[in-house]
Amino acid sequence: MKKTTILFSLFVLFTAIVSAQVPRFTKYQINETGRYAYFPSDPGTIEPVMSDDGSDVYTYEVEFENTFYGTIMVDFTDDAFKENSKEEMEEVLISYLDYLQGAFSITETAGYGKGHTLESNPDAVGVLDYWEDATGEPWVIKGWVDQNSLAVMYMYSTELPAQGIQDVFLNGFRFN
Repeated sequence: MKKTTILFSLFVLFTAIVSAQVPRFTKYQINETGRYAYFPSDPGTIEPVMSDDGSDVYTYEVEFENTFYGTIMVDFTDDAFKENSKEEMEEVLISYLDYLQGAFSITETAGYGKGHTLESNPDAVGVLDYWEDATGEPWVIKGWVDQNSLAVMYMYSTELPAQGIQDVFLNGFRFN
């Protein structure tokens, strides 16, 4: 009887693991910008919104298995940041993330983890943080910036996916 109970329990656990879908990420171009992001499903095409400084802002979000995957990409339209150092660009990114906290009703943050790099763009710098919004949902965000554009990759859900899935998505932005 004990063996039957153990086998049944293992069968139920195995069935639960197999039935959970793991996202398959595909690279999608952000309109005609030459920049790309990986998503678990097609985010479609969206027209940019112009920011106060004249930059084009693209916002994409898809849902997969009760988790929302989003990207906000700012295409700097002028040469305002061409002479900025990596440290200065990191401060631009942090200022933008601070702004997003208010826009997304973020109530708690873990604190910015700095110094992230992308192998595909040695000029880019990244910042990671974990947030919680006013409804209690956890978020994980990773922002990327170089002198031409800024991207924020974010995920939120009642329960965030496994770390490996987070890493694939958060590190899935590609500059020109």
